[in-house]
Amino acid sequence: MRTKAFWLFLSLLAACVPENTAGSAAFDKSEHKAAVKTENKEAEELSFSADAVGPYILYLQARQDGDYEKAVSFLSATVKADPDNAALISEMLSLLALEGRTAEAMPYAQAELKNDPSSLLAALVVIVQNVKDERYTDALAVLKDFPHKKENAFLVPLLESWVYAGMGRQEKALETLEAVNGRGTEALYVFHKALMNDMFGEESDAEENYELLLQEPGGLSLRAAQTYGNFLLRRNDIKKFSVLMEAYRKTSRSYTLTDESFFTAGKQPSSSEIPMSVPTAQAGMAEAFFDVASSLSGKGGPDSALFFIRFALYLDPKLSLGRVLLGELLETQGRYAEAMELYESDSEDSETYYASRMRLALLQAQQKQIAEAEKTLEDLASKRGDLPLPWIETGDILLTDKQYEEAAKAYTKAIEKIPFPQKQHWSLFYSRGVAYERSGRPKAAEQDLIQALILSPDQPLALNYLGYFWLEQGKNIKKAKNMLERAAIRAPNEGFIADSLGWAYYILKDYKRSVPVLETAVSLDPGSAVINDHLGDAYWRSGRKREARYQWRKALDVNDDFMPGDRARTEAKLEKGLDVVGDKVVAGESGLGVKTASDDTKAKEKQGKGKKK
Repeated sequence: MRTKAFWLFLSLLAACVPENTAGSAAFDKSEHKAAVKTENKEAEELSFSADAVGPYILYLQARQDGDYEKAVSFLSATVKADPDNAALISEMLSLLALEGRTAEAMPYAQAELKNDPSSLLAALVVIVQNVKDERYTDALAVLKDFPHKKENAFLVPLLESWVYAGMGRQEKALETLEAVNGRGTEALYVFHKALMNDMFGEESDAEENYELLLQEPGGLSLRAAQTYGNFLLRRNDIKKFSVLMEAYRKTSRSYTLTDESFFTAGKQPSSSEIPMSVPTAQAGMAEAFFDVASSLSGKGGPDSALFFIRFALYLDPKLSLGRVLLGELLETQGRYAEAMELYESDSEDSETYYASRMRLALLQAQQKQIAEAEKTLEDLASKRGDLPLPWIETGDILLTDKQYEEAAKAYTKAIEKIPFPQKQHWSLFYSRGVAYERSGRPKAAEQDLIQALILSPDQPLALNYLGYFWLEQGKNIKKAKNMLERAAIRAPNEGFIADSLGWAYYILKDYKRSVPVLETAVSLDPGSAVINDHLGDAYWRSGRKREARYQWRKALDVNDDFMPGDRARTEAKLEKGLDVVGDKVVAGESGLGVKTASDDTKAKEKQGKGKKK
């Protein structure tokens, strides 16, 4: 009985296309379905010895509770009680592989291969352990016996090439790698050829292949940039390295790419002590597993990615980007304490220290440890005073926590570190504008919102916020309406933007246009009290009083984004009617969307799109 993650791993292996470095391989769906059917039947027919039932139930409970240490212990006890149970052996193999306990998984993998010679997971465990022990001949024998099926079409020769490299058979290694150079896998082939050339001391060939990767759509991947940057610095080619680094600074806000230690493992750029990124065949095979893990993590297969990143880190514990990826995968499983411990363990001289600390701060904030997150980012900023990102993240966290004045201060510190703002910096001014507006500084807010639109004129969030801001101020009404119309065109599925536009029409007494737009807003965001309340007002002014009262009641029921006093006013409208209560445009009654400075590039850390409070 294999874990769900294992079957997901098999089904997604076809999509193993590392970012800008790998291609894809087809997977035989009929074979997969047959395998799943067989495995499900195996699970249904699973029977235990009497002594195995108790620890197996405890194992299942431990898995459910997320206590994987206990899960391993209880499943081990189950296997000991029923040592000939093939299904339990398979389950133990999967669990140990998922937890990165490859050496412990080895005997179970060997037993699994006796029961099922086609088991990919078992074969990989045996291969990895043999490579770890530098038993390359044994690893090669397993690879040669393993069928080159469609799902293994690129993986097997990729691993074989690094095994040959470990045996010192350079020519054979490069020849075997040629099998990876197929449709959709050209970049993967070139990347690993560059790594192999570098390891064998063929510097000119390595540089030629790195340069070929630069010509790929999208340029170098993050890891390829790191290995190429490392290569250039080891050759003391500071000029070419600077060009590479500057190119990244223009296209990425990533903290890792603006820090030289990312390329040097903490050594000085001109130092002869800079270690090679991939110095051994073990590290090369780790690279292959990292590529697959990166691909799977980006394609909705975090559980499957765990198998591969565990293999990668077992072979090369110094693969720091792999540690960051492992932390992110643990986060997706809700294993936050383990992820935080992993991030905290990254030493200050590590090439991914800043990445780990940033992830730690974001996770602390997610867990409502706001003070701890602030401290982490403050320490990071003190170590690298030239980087704006720690202050951007601090602002985002404080804005989410409704500490608006402090958020504005943090954004200001970030802006001070950007001498010449570019288009990509619009969101930073936007976020500070939001913080200013919510802390009661309308003039400063207006200036920042205008600056955001100067940098990027078509951003719907900025168009929406400034447009509604002007509505609230009672100025530039027609211009505000036009801005909101542009925002709605660019973001037609955002309820809060539709609400802003509908409310603009309402203010202009264009109720025929206001009603359908606000109806659309409600359909997009039915849980917003503010939007339901606005629609109720529009219905009333259109003579649809029964429907108006229905929307007001609905607004009172959801009450998710009402400001203090809003509920009482809606209750008054419900009792007395809008004619008696009267129209009132209040700051804070809008459907303004909130999005922070980093949201445009970091989907995983969404602040959400809450209404203006």
